[in-house]
Amino acid sequence: MTNKNDKNMERVVPNDRAAIYSILRSIGETTWRMFTPPVILVPVGIWADLKWQTKPWLTLLSLIIGLGLSVLLVRQQLRGSQ
Repeated sequence: MTNKNDKNMERVVPNDRAAIYSILRSIGETTWRMFTPPVILVPVGIWADLKWQTKPWLTLLSLIIGLGLSVLLVRQQLRGSQ
């Protein structure tokens, strides 16, 4: 027993690999843009704090800079996709 709406849904939702790859690529690009700057900069800040005994100020500064870079990179991505 199939419903008329079930047949219409099959036509509306195509099995389009290109669309799936596009979505996965967008998720991957956003993920690296969000996490790479802090993941790289925070260990640098920890190292600098240990070297110059400024704990925790350089770590916090590197975290703020990393998060700011993340915001800029994601904003750039969103503007480019419009």
